[in-house]
Amino acid sequence: MSALYLAFDIGGTHVKWGILDDSGVLVEKGSFSSADGTGSVILSGIRETIAREKHRIEGVAVSAPGFIHQPGGYIERGGAVTEFDDFDLCGTLEKEFQLPVTLENDVNCAALAEYWLGSASGVNDFTCMTIGTGIGGAMVLNGALYRGAAFRGGEFGFMLTRGLNHDTPLQGSLSDVASIRTIRRRYAAVKHLKLEDVTGEMVFQAYDEGDAQAEQIIHQFYETLALGIFNLAAILNPEKILLGGGITSRPSFLAEISRHVSYVNEFLDIPLELCRFRNDAGLIGALAHFKTVHQRTTDRKPDVRPLA
Repeated sequence: MSALYLAFDIGGTHVKWGILDDSGVLVEKGSFSSADGTGSVILSGIRETIAREKHRIEGVAVSAPGFIHQPGGYIERGGAVTEFDDFDLCGTLEKEFQLPVTLENDVNCAALAEYWLGSASGVNDFTCMTIGTGIGGAMVLNGALYRGAAFRGGEFGFMLTRGLNHDTPLQGSLSDVASIRTIRRRYAAVKHLKLEDVTGEMVFQAYDEGDAQAEQIIHQFYETLALGIFNLAAILNPEKILLGGGITSRPSFLAEISRHVSYVNEFLDIPLELCRFRNDAGLIGALAHFKTVHQRTTDRKPDVRPLA
């Protein structure tokens, strides 16, 4: 029987968990509330799940937001998760359950899932951009996940899209201008609605129906996102750029963003593709990282060492 592993994908509202076999196939999955990213609630849910599944698993793999040091998976900053700053999650769980535990950044895990079994299989140089509440990123260069000198590489959302505002330095960042959160905020403002009553789906539906204000908001979203994609292509010259996040399930998304990138530079000859894995990317990528750290064989072992 194939070995089984327990993986967690920590998000802002929910923590997804899954039981996966050696080949990355999910055999069971579920989720629990993260109480809007409260670390103590998340840790309690993880402990309960491990205790319940411990009898049939060989290890635990975790995907989480934030700046995560390797090797060891020490959390320097927990990002959207409160109470996880300067926290040794792996050491805490390993001591309690006597199981090997690994931890990797969530967007890095998405890239590793694509590198192992998805749209980047057979590709040694690619970037992965996720579009959601903010903009996330990961880079695989020369077959290795690039984390940067202080494990902060791939923060695509911090790229500035206009001049620096010294009062609010990150105003105008890619995450500030080209995220689903920004689309919702702008639409709520022009329609005089409460932000909590506006969803990204609502804005795109209005765009599809020809609403002039929605069209202006969505066009600006695509234009700014295209600038960020072009900058990545110009700096890194990867074999391909992968795009992920819930918005990418929109049937026309790839054609629309490709068209806007061509407006920036029609000679940019780098394929834009969608990530194969969406909701399960964090779980699969967390397992890919675990198997590399513990030298478990895979058909295509991802090399997650930082570049020298």
